Amino acid sequence: MFIRTRRASLIGFTLQRADYTFFAIAGLCVYDFALTFDEEVEFMLNARWKIPTLLYVICRYLPFAMIFINGFRIVQPGLSVKSCMTYHSLVGYIGAIVVWCAEPLFILRLCMFLGRGRRTLIIAFCNYVLFLIPMLVTMALFNASAIGLPSPITQATSCYINKDGRILIVGYMILVIGELEILSFTLYHSWKLYREIGDDSPLVRILIRHNVSYFACGLLFSLAASLAIFFLPGSYGDVAAQLQVVMHSILVTRMHRELWHTAHGNTSRSTRNVSIPLAVLAAPSS
Repeated sequence: MFIRTRRASLIGFTLQRADYTFFAIAGLCVYDFALTFDEEVEFMLNARWKIPTLLYVICRYLPFAMIFINGFRIVQPGLSVKSCMTYHSLVGYIGAIVVWCAEPLFILRLCMFLGRGRRTLIIAFCNYVLFLIPMLVTMALFNASAIGLPSPITQATSCYINKDGRILIVGYMILVIGELEILSFTLYHSWKLYREIGDDSPLVRILIRHNVSYFACGLLFSLAASLAIFFLPGSYGDVAAQLQVVMHSILVTRMHRELWHTAHGNTSRSTRNVSIPLAVLAAPSS
């Protein structure tokens, strides 16, 4: 009886800390939106509505739906396990959509780096599909295998997922492999561009900043989410996955928006001291 009570207490304590961390992540998302609101308004009013812009809107605003739904689940302690798991699955699908829409924006930037030829676009599209299909299957298997259990402390949350749902780690490892491939191509071609032009060109600096720094940060958060899901309790893994979604959203939208501002001459808002025409950067953002 004592062991059972102590175990329930530890689970409840873990769930409470996970809830606090989630609200901190929600605050980070709101803070980033408030910090870049003026840039956001200018971009939304002037950008032409093409596929990259639609992907940008999904990555920018869908995380708020994920935060709202998960926050509602947390503050409703009397939910049944079935209802709680429904909210949990919905949050997972929304997060997956954000990541699936963020990756094409990263890939489009890499394609600009390599040259926007038809062959490059076809190879990039096939690569994306080859990674997307296994991730979709993994997501479906995760929802089928995850078992929701009632929370021992209903004030923290109504349910949590047991370890049997950790098949999701496979999807994250696929994502890490894909992002590692993107980063490897980017580093290689950055080095080639650096050798040909040097670091005096503002174009070289902005490409390295966006295509290397942002890609590396995205890879880092994906890897951290994978390790958290594998080694930490399920609630911490959920929080790490939500942090990864929010950070992907912040990174890809900042990259897309700053490149748009640079391409349209708004250097004070993006990369300072860049005054050259960037027609190659304007095409996908416009």
